[in-house]
Amino acid sequence: MKKLSNDLVLDKDSKELGLESKETNRKNAWLWYSYDMADTFFSQAVISLAFTPFALLAGYQLGWSLSKVFIVMSAFMAGSNLLIAIFGPILGAISDKAGKRKPAVLISAGIMVTVTALITVWNNFWWACILFVIANFCYQAGRMFYDAQIPFIAETEKRGFMQAIGGALAAFGSVIAIVISIIIGLDGVFGPHDLNEQNHEMWELGSVVLDRNNLNYGGLRWLFLISAIVIILISIPYLFHREVENPPDEDLTAKDYVKSAVTDFKISFKAILSDRNSWLFFLAWFFITDAANTTILYMVPVVSTMGGEALAGMTDYIILGGIVFSIIFGIIVGRLMNRLGPKNLFLGVAISWFIAIAIFVVSGLGPIPSWVIWFGAIFIGIGFGGIWIVGRQFIMILAPPSKLAQYGGFQKIAGRVSAIVSPLMFGGVIFLTDHLPTPTPMRIALASLLILFSIGIIFTVFIRDPHQRYMSGERAPYKGIYDK
Repeated sequence: MKKLSNDLVLDKDSKELGLESKETNRKNAWLWYSYDMADTFFSQAVISLAFTPFALLAGYQLGWSLSKVFIVMSAFMAGSNLLIAIFGPILGAISDKAGKRKPAVLISAGIMVTVTALITVWNNFWWACILFVIANFCYQAGRMFYDAQIPFIAETEKRGFMQAIGGALAAFGSVIAIVISIIIGLDGVFGPHDLNEQNHEMWELGSVVLDRNNLNYGGLRWLFLISAIVIILISIPYLFHREVENPPDEDLTAKDYVKSAVTDFKISFKAILSDRNSWLFFLAWFFITDAANTTILYMVPVVSTMGGEALAGMTDYIILGGIVFSIIFGIIVGRLMNRLGPKNLFLGVAISWFIAIAIFVVSGLGPIPSWVIWFGAIFIGIGFGGIWIVGRQFIMILAPPSKLAQYGGFQKIAGRVSAIVSPLMFGGVIFLTDHLPTPTPMRIALASLLILFSIGIIFTVFIRDPHQRYMSGERAPYKGIYDK
């Protein structure tokens, strides 16, 4: 296939700009929101609440120390993130060329819920980790395709607020996940699992506290199957969402799509390297989401360990408190998006994450009581409520109209490569410090995340925000943005 000339690329951008929504169809937007809630439910229920404690128990049952389980589990997570980092931009480019994002979302979601449900079949560490790698890959890919639909759903002036509403509704997916986790952990249902009991000595890594042959998984095993069913039910309205498609000018075979996508990938990569704003944002996104995703992944053991005996049994409620603030702040972010722009809001949510982790680090240290962890949950809620909304808005501003999914793929590279590094770093710190008394290893591992947030904040400061030019109808690339 012949490479598209710059004139043809600009012509395609103009056509895509013409396809952007000039008004917001509320009914269509509400149908679209449902998948946001569904995949947020997956993130909370499967990634945060189910997989980590399930894998810890399954690995502990193999006779490993918990620090070793952290390392192996982190390696699997890193592998999953490496896959999306490699294939994300290519998949995004194929989606852009085909002009169809909804089918890609549905295929990704279908595989995600299937393999998630299959984890329930067997209490086995390796089985769970392999299936989780596939589920997480499909979750990340589906999210990328979903985000690329935004410009075709709402007009420019309402995109920030529309995303905020979607983010707030999506947070209810997290609320539903917490409620389900609490219910299935009740006596008379499936009961609590061992990591939810008041046995915090277990976190003295490497020590044998529980009977490895009679570990109680409680409702954890069934949470995977229940989650798959709930995701399907929540996302049913999305099936009726009407997608604005932008079919290509030429009839291409599947092989042509791949070749064209690879060509576009190379062009986009060169464009990003030549655009200071783009590579500064991707670097900032790398470090900030690196630390944020690791915190989300290990939220259950972090809260239960740092809370100690004083907050035993309160893990789900503390996380739920953070989610409530994420709903509130998500709406606030949307309201402020047009006024402040994504750069200032990105700095704000990054600083909020920094404060949250700092609170977790000092919780229970010396005269500081463990209950201050509630304030950490509040700041995590603030950061969680805004970071993904701001990230999507940044991509819409930085990407040429015909390359939204591709830039989303590069965003996945930044986010997923960072998610390879951070879990391994986090698990490595715990492994190297497992000889120290509880909760010192967790405290040191959390403190290492503060370095990542700091670096990300520094990169963000140097971005020249083209927000006002975007709001006036201009699209990337922005001429003269770096002129003094």
